[in-house]
Amino acid sequence: MRRSLTCTTAAAAALALALSLLGQSPALAEDNRPPGRPETSTLTARGEACSTDPADPTLLNSTTLTLSGGISDPDAETVSQQVKAQFEWGLEGSEEPLGSSDSAYVSQAPGGPPVTHSITARDLPEEVLIGYRARGHDTRAWGEWSDRCWIEISTSKPAAPPTVTSDDYPADNRFHGAPGRSGDFTFDANGVDDAVAVYYSVDDNICTTRVELKEPGGEATVRITPQRSGPRSIHARSVDAYGNSSPCARVYEFWVAPHADPVAYFPLDEGGDSTAHDSMVRGRTAEGTGAIDWARGRAGTRGGTHRLEGASVVTSDGHLRTEGPVVDTSGAFTVTAWVRLDDTGEDAVAVSQDGEHVSGFQLGYDAHERRWAFRQTSADDVDAEFDRQVLSREAAETGAWTRLLATHDPAEDRIDLYVDGVHQGGADHASAWNAGGAFAIGGGTGQGGSVLGWPGAVDDVIVWERVLSDEALVDSSTGRSEVWEYANRPVVQEGVWLLDEYDGPAAADSTDHGLDATLHGDPATVWDATYSEIRFAPAVVLDGALAEHFRTDGAAVRTDRSFTASAEVRLDDGEADAVALSQSGEHTSGFALGYDADSRRWVFETASEDAGGGGGAHRVLSDTFAVTGRWVHILGVYDHTVGTLELYVDGQLAGTTTREGSWHADGDVVIGGAGHAGGVERAWTGALGLAQVHQGVALRQDITHIRFGRPPV
Repeated sequence: MRRSLTCTTAAAAALALALSLLGQSPALAEDNRPPGRPETSTLTARGEACSTDPADPTLLNSTTLTLSGGISDPDAETVSQQVKAQFEWGLEGSEEPLGSSDSAYVSQAPGGPPVTHSITARDLPEEVLIGYRARGHDTRAWGEWSDRCWIEISTSKPAAPPTVTSDDYPADNRFHGAPGRSGDFTFDANGVDDAVAVYYSVDDNICTTRVELKEPGGEATVRITPQRSGPRSIHARSVDAYGNSSPCARVYEFWVAPHADPVAYFPLDEGGDSTAHDSMVRGRTAEGTGAIDWARGRAGTRGGTHRLEGASVVTSDGHLRTEGPVVDTSGAFTVTAWVRLDDTGEDAVAVSQDGEHVSGFQLGYDAHERRWAFRQTSADDVDAEFDRQVLSREAAETGAWTRLLATHDPAEDRIDLYVDGVHQGGADHASAWNAGGAFAIGGGTGQGGSVLGWPGAVDDVIVWERVLSDEALVDSSTGRSEVWEYANRPVVQEGVWLLDEYDGPAAADSTDHGLDATLHGDPATVWDATYSEIRFAPAVVLDGALAEHFRTDGAAVRTDRSFTASAEVRLDDGEADAVALSQSGEHTSGFALGYDADSRRWVFETASEDAGGGGGAHRVLSDTFAVTGRWVHILGVYDHTVGTLELYVDGQLAGTTTREGSWHADGDVVIGGAGHAGGVERAWTGALGLAQVHQGVALRQDITHIRFGRPPV
């Protein structure tokens, strides 16, 4: 009797030890509950979800599959449990499985979620219906089987890639369209009846963009936008419902025409007389009607008697008219002009083209809304109203050069307006008509034959017989969109101070603006005090403790438009903030280019508003530390169109940030400090040479020219 009790006790102890090693207690083993029935929502085959409908099985393209599922033991609510999964698979209608496999035991944590278990099923048959299921085991008992998940396997690849056709870009070895102009391309299954989709790519062989066919073996049409001119190609592959793919092959070649040149371009650089010449069509001119005058423009050429920005036509009491039309206004076209509005009292038209009774389009200003406007009518009638109109988001600004650009896209039945490169919106226009009359600069024909003028100046008028792209294109000298380029280019010198004088009261402005900068300091110690190691030219030295600086009488650039500021600098004191170049507002600088002592880096900043007390500013710091005693060229760029600040150091991009909002600091340019109406702050201690400000966005190809004082290309 004693021996029997001893054996029973030993057996119980051994069982307790075994259960302990398995993470279970003897008490729980006596009341064991088997694992729960697996939810089919947790079951997958090769990562594909379970389908419990044998009429709609999961289609796969491999005979080796990873089967996975979540197993949960109800006893794991309070204590960890060891559980494993068993997967079984077989043919539809057969009670005998084709195979089964168990996973390893895995511990399910107390209160934890179901544990995912996986096994590998190999050598599965093809093109037959297979069902798989799973159940769990907790070292003592099996749980219930899940419902069956149904799969079907095929590894047969489609015999051929798709074919492609396009009416917009036909494969006829001729040029069509243009970069940025979308076209329809139709993919056909090419006789592969079980093809359900195609993957394609343009100009490479990666075939990654998926397009669903309308029906198996059918076709699908997509819009593709070429990014380059010249020969282009499409690679594609067909894919069946199982995921089998034909090779990615070249299936289509087409030629994209270069951007079409403008059909009319009036630079308006004549600067005299009353005739403007079209640079695109020999002999076509726009003749003055009424009083015509000329002023400095926003864009132009350098040479001869032209100013650095060229001229512009002033049409307050007259306008320029061609003998006939320059564009079919019922078709695709783009028109753009630099405009300066001097009076907001009445509606005004900068550019238009006449119909018989009313202008076919008008680009200008709406006095009632006080906004820039692009408008057209639905018909050429005596009483026709401009019922198709797009207005700018913000009020029109007087006295500032603004780039207006408008498009008409008959393919989309739409007109759009851009102001300084920023899209303002669009409007539907499905009833365009062709205005066959004169093209007018500085005026237009309104309702009832009224004549509208332009109170201000117009410059650089260009017309295309196509829609300019507002998408960044690879096929571009700048890598930017066409709309961006015409808003931010050309880059124009507005103030250039060489700072190479030997004496005198001021630093001369090398442009024809005449913005000489008066010296506030000791001429004996400032002038010709050192040598710039960048251009090997004389340079000045300023004493920040005495707040020595140079100051113009008036602004050089519009700080609420795109601009570029740069200077050669040698910082001699790195313990305090210092500004090499700025333009003054009433209370703070509109921009400041210089050095930030806290970070010990170069900085380009623009104030959020014209407020004192060190209000908010947008700042970009260089990605390298500033070094005292060393000559460096620093350059800051504000891109108004995209709202960014960039900082370049010695011609290399050193930092970028975003900016919201803008305002114009209409005060003096200060060289050697951060200027405002009350004086100068953050004075520069060290040497300065060649300080410049440009209107427009300088890109990498411009910066070398700017560094050496030459006009950008």
